[in-house]
Amino acid sequence: MYLIRDYQETDFSSLELIYHDAVMEQGRQSYSDKQVSLWASFPYLYPTDFRTLVQTGYTRVMACNRIPVAFATLYPDNHLALLYVLAGHAGRGLAGQLCDDIEQEAHRRGVACLCTDASLLSRPVFEQRGYRLIKQEQVEKGGQQFTRFIMEKSLPVQTI
Repeated sequence: MYLIRDYQETDFSSLELIYHDAVMEQGRQSYSDKQVSLWASFPYLYPTDFRTLVQTGYTRVMACNRIPVAFATLYPDNHLALLYVLAGHAGRGLAGQLCDDIEQEAHRRGVACLCTDASLLSRPVFEQRGYRLIKQEQVEKGGQQFTRFIMEKSLPVQTI
């Protein structure tokens, strides 16, 4: 059984592994081996940045039998910064459930428009959720070029 819950400090190493596994297993569908290797190493090459995102942001964890298998982070309030699912649990709607949770929290915080930086892999997931493409850009990380899609979704207007 899958349950969404708040991030706990004891989850940190699991989230590093989920991130790494998701990129390594699913990234090869759209990226070169060098790109995948670099992307997957983000939590280890930039541990302070990864820790700051996870701990400072609103991070939700999807657990199966109390073991983290997916997570999402809202940081800052208008930006879905991280969304990763362990490869063995992909395709079960977990990313969508986490997106629902993050979108509800952003709405609760008064955000009218939620943004994300989507990869080639995640762009279709976000398009299905009503995000629209703002722009496509090329970014360089560690000597590798990556295509990134800046996307946004209008959230329902809050009524008082």
